Amino acid sequence: MKNSIIATKKSLTFCRIKILRTKSFTILSVILLWSTFITAQNENKKFINSLGLDYYSTGNGLGAFYSPNLSLNKGVNVFSIGPVIQKRSNLLRGVKVGYSRILTIDSRTPKRSVEKDLLQLNFFTSLQYTNRLELSYSTVKNETLIFGDRRQNLEKIRLTTGEINIGFELYVNITNNISWKNSVGGSVYYHFNYATILEQQKCAPTLNLGTGLCFYIR
Repeated sequence: MKNSIIATKKSLTFCRIKILRTKSFTILSVILLWSTFITAQNENKKFINSLGLDYYSTGNGLGAFYSPNLSLNKGVNVFSIGPVIQKRSNLLRGVKVGYSRILTIDSRTPKRSVEKDLLQLNFFTSLQYTNRLELSYSTVKNETLIFGDRRQNLEKIRLTTGEINIGFELYVNITNNISWKNSVGGSVYYHFNYATILEQQKCAPTLNLGTGLCFYIR
């Protein structure tokens, strides 16, 4: 009994040490990344940060999504990352990372003026992962019309999905700090835990349509 208590105490102590090491490593990593970022900004003023809110939909059966995001712009290259929120459930169960390249600016001759053109065209690609989300209202309605009572418990289906998107974005620069974004492109999705055979396929190409606002922080 005594040996068991000692072993338990040692195990708890080891777990505490491991947790402290993990937290310390995480905090240190964040500090180092932030320091590097700040240093790069101070050394090179070409960085532009922006906050955005995207609203988009594809044919993956899960409906529309919101994605608040943070972007880092350097020259003609834009990198972004943000969480994914399903419109139907309002659940935040995903992440989206993206890259876009500005096509209306020549990277060899960067503009010195802070004034922006009215329109800006970007090529973009992104990866999205969502975990255990329900089917959209329109998908449930469509499946019910096709299969009737042969497909029951559609409301209980939860799908984990990966998706890759590629296409073009058109920015309408309302001011130097605010832009309205519209996007169109193609997508390929894959449902990892596809268990029920549906009209909505496990993996398929589809269309991606979106809009959003972008706020630049200089």
